[in-house]
Amino acid sequence: MKNTIVLYKSKYGTAEQYARWIAEELGCEVRSIDDMKARMLEPYENIIFGGGVHAGGIEGIDTFIKWVKPILKDAYYHSFDEKVNFRQDFYKPSKKIACFAVGINVQNFDARAELRKVNFDKKWLRPVTCYYLDGKFEPERVQGADKMVLKFTTKLLRDKGLNMNADERRLLERIENGCDLVDRSQIMPIVNEFKDVE
Repeated sequence: MKNTIVLYKSKYGTAEQYARWIAEELGCEVRSIDDMKARMLEPYENIIFGGGVHAGGIEGIDTFIKWVKPILKDAYYHSFDEKVNFRQDFYKPSKKIACFAVGINVQNFDARAELRKVNFDKKWLRPVTCYYLDGKFEPERVQGADKMVLKFTTKLLRDKGLNMNADERRLLERIENGCDLVDRSQIMPIVNEFKDVE
């Protein structure tokens, strides 16, 4: 698929691993967003971007959105019937674009809702498909500002004590003990979506 590219921003390597698996399945190019410029996306009809989740944000998403903003915004504002109601069936961007977010809590409904709110906050971003892939967490590798965020999150969860729900207990356990939830099979919905456009 020469008209497809998978981009990623990866701090600890998991988003890169998923990006490489997706590219392998699709037989397409894969690149770090740090090695790209907006103009380099022009030849591609299909663009997949993924990044790790840190403090509610998807790494690299701001840069990626800035690059594809004209495509997405134009498609969104041309998707209204008589300029009143948004119609998903009218939504046809000039390039097929999807994102994926990698984290240890992305299967939680509330966490997903917050991710959508934080990373796809503009109306014209709402139709963008985002996939949620389970990540990996190794406490001993955390450094800098991530360490402070982690300490704050851990304290918030511990302060709940007996009021912690099952999802929060699971998250605290993953943070304290580490976890590896990476699973190649999770890429298949993305692969299938992009194989269908070939």
